Amino acid sequence: MRVRRECAAVRFAGREPVFATAPERASGWLLVEHPGPWPPVGPPHGVPPDFWAAAGEAGLRTLCIRPVRRRRSSPVTVFAAGPAGGWLERAVIGDLRELAGLDLEALAAGRPPGFGTRGAGKVVLVCTHGRRDVCCARLGRPLAERLDERLPGLVWEATHVGGHRYAANVVTVPDGRFHGGLTAADAAEFAAAVRDGRVLTGFLRGRAGLRVPVQAAEHFTRVRFGLSGVDDVIPVGDEVLGDDGAVRVRLSLADGSPCTVDVRPRPLGKVRPASCAGAVTAPRTFDLLALRGGAPGGQRAG
Repeated sequence: MRVRRECAAVRFAGREPVFATAPERASGWLLVEHPGPWPPVGPPHGVPPDFWAAAGEAGLRTLCIRPVRRRRSSPVTVFAAGPAGGWLERAVIGDLRELAGLDLEALAAGRPPGFGTRGAGKVVLVCTHGRRDVCCARLGRPLAERLDERLPGLVWEATHVGGHRYAANVVTVPDGRFHGGLTAADAAEFAAAVRDGRVLTGFLRGRAGLRVPVQAAEHFTRVRFGLSGVDDVIPVGDEVLGDDGAVRVRLSLADGSPCTVDVRPRPLGKVRPASCAGAVTAPRTFDLLALRGGAPGGQRAG
């Protein structure tokens, strides 16, 4: 069978793992409804360019979003969320120019800007940004449709979230957890996990804002102990062990048990496509060196 050369297909054929690939930079989230079309980069028509530029300069993760089943130019839904989860604000505005009233400095600092109504829910973002990368549209759109059927009112299509070759990419906000490599066939399982407050470990790229060695340590811990709850593994600290890049990560498990995980980066071989637009990457993964500590139920690992 001929292997397709899209970046996601190359990653899948090479069995490149998805864990420890979420963005390390954590910042506030700003999600602005826009029906499209979305340009490959930059603000779409109607979004004030000065505002968009200011949001970028503030370090915010600014995305355009749209409902899966309908596209409208007004009213406009806007979400603002903190960098480490915990709060989400939603506002509905009549004109995109009203964005000028949003306190970007507060949002970038992790403080609620008071632009909308606070809520305890979450938003599920599926990257379908086809003008940025073919794989995101080809794989993201069918997944978004299936998820929207199972999570009505929570799912939005989104512009580029990062990591084209891990398409279909899904991000939950405000917790900032990235899942990758999902297909429409995985929609029911993923939707159930969202409803239950769980992650799908085999598809979990990591949580935005954590260094990738910490993301790797979380992955190995979840696999070892079968932990799927969103907050079952909490990072406590980490330190570099040597010149080979090995890192020791301290974690706290669901029952409060401490756990220490040593990981080391490893190149994955030859350069491969980072996107369908021609960019390339030399990917790496992490090997588990040691995992020590307790586990829920008193199990010990060595």
